[in-house]
Amino acid sequence: MAYHHGNLREALLERAAEVVAECGVEALSLRALARDLGVSHAAPSRHFADRAALLAALAQAGFERVVEMVRAGADAAGADPVARHRARGRSYVRFAIEHPALFRAMNHPEVLAQRNDDLRKARHAFLREVREGVEQAQKAGWHPEADPEALVAFSIAGASGAAELFAHPQWYLVTGASDPGRRERLADAVLDLIVQPSDVAPDDPPQPRNRSHA
Repeated sequence: MAYHHGNLREALLERAAEVVAECGVEALSLRALARDLGVSHAAPSRHFADRAALLAALAQAGFERVVEMVRAGADAAGADPVARHRARGRSYVRFAIEHPALFRAMNHPEVLAQRNDDLRKARHAFLREVREGVEQAQKAGWHPEADPEALVAFSIAGASGAAELFAHPQWYLVTGASDPGRRERLADAVLDLIVQPSDVAPDDPPQPRNRSHA
């Protein structure tokens, strides 16, 4: 992949995503990216101080993209808050399948350990989207008795686990879901187990959680 003109920063991110998707985060190197793009070894440093900064930018792009996708998925699901929350989870799984490099970067230990303000803001925007979805679904009758923070954790854990499973070639080959259509159906079935329509009883108003210990 030769770089000729234009935005070197975007070209570096694009090539970095390809490397991560093909070989994993551990294979990422600014020197190798410069060689791949046909620029000097020093050129990437004008945009990224080091490999960690490049990885943070890749993860930030991932969080921004996944927020766009979960919002679009919720809007396409209609007005029902529980259906919208389920659609957010489904969109997260679809994001992981369609953008495996961004998904890996977002969840890599090196990224999780970073104290990068832009990355932190992007991560918080995603968490805010999940939390708002949980609040709306719970008001509509989804696990009204549960601690809201537990539901946030449950939602993220469920969607992240499903995403990890269906985005990883070795896992979906083991499960017999190498066919994209079957993978989609399995992902839907998993999300149905996490967010079940039967949890909602529209005729029965949600009951507040009893926090007394008498």
